[in-house]
Amino acid sequence: MPFIQAIFWEFIQNAPVLILFVAAIWLWAKDRRRDAVLCILVSAIAGALLIRVTEPLISGYHEPWSITLVNIVTFSILEVLFTAYLSMENRWSNWYTDALLGALAGVGIALAQGLAAGGGSPWLGIVLHSLALGLIGTLLMSGLRRQKNKPLKTALINATGLAIFMTLIISAIDYSYLFLFP
Repeated sequence: MPFIQAIFWEFIQNAPVLILFVAAIWLWAKDRRRDAVLCILVSAIAGALLIRVTEPLISGYHEPWSITLVNIVTFSILEVLFTAYLSMENRWSNWYTDALLGALAGVGIALAQGLAAGGGSPWLGIVLHSLALGLIGTLLMSGLRRQKNKPLKTALINATGLAIFMTLIISAIDYSYLFLFP
């Protein structure tokens, strides 16, 4: 049962971030930059605060404020950069580049979180979290790129599906110990 609870709370962490990020990508592609940036800021702040509040419910880990602040800053910066990047259509901007940038961003976020923990996170946890976020970053990028050309309602429904997919991958890697050792 703890593993199912972890999946539920992980989804609560991921869904708002991904749905608002897809909304930002869609808005940016429609030249509504101010609305897109507002979605990004709400996404980053809400996502970081949801992680802070729900993580103790999953694993009993109480996140330091330094990690919450790192999450807000990194989510904001990466979402702005990726929103602008995904709206481009250049020869070099393809699924290979998407996969590489997604992996780098995922690993970068996990390492930043681990460093912000100041020795509060075990190295194995940081490595597994880096693997989870790097993998999901790689897999999500192609799905995110496609949403800018869809009707907004369809893009947001797809974002929910991507959040479910993201949640299952992260939970399987980050919280598998709950399944194995309930």
